[in-house]
Amino acid sequence: AKATEEIMTVKFRYKKPDGETSKLIAHPLQDQNIALAKTSDNFRWSAAVAAFGMILRESEYLKDFNVEETAELAQTAKGADKEGYRSEFLHLLKATIPMANR
Repeated sequence: AKATEEIMTVKFRYKKPDGETSKLIAHPLQDQNIALAKTSDNFRWSAAVAAFGMILRESEYLKDFNVEETAELAQTAKGADKEGYRSEFLHLLKATIPMANR
């Protein structure tokens, strides 16, 4: 896997409603080695939510990433938060820190 910069290939197949044959669109996704701090708020937010899910499931793939680091990552990606959902998630994360440190 380390021999290539390709992370994955997205394949999409569709057929027109009146068509007989389907058409395949394949798009390889290349790793651009962008530092996490330079990614978009939405990307970092998604990463924090995914990390928290992995923490809850005690995922073997999480390595040493912990709740405090997840909360820090989410805080840097809060953005405008018009509906307040991101604030609620941050509150939930911060509430779990004492339990995680037991």
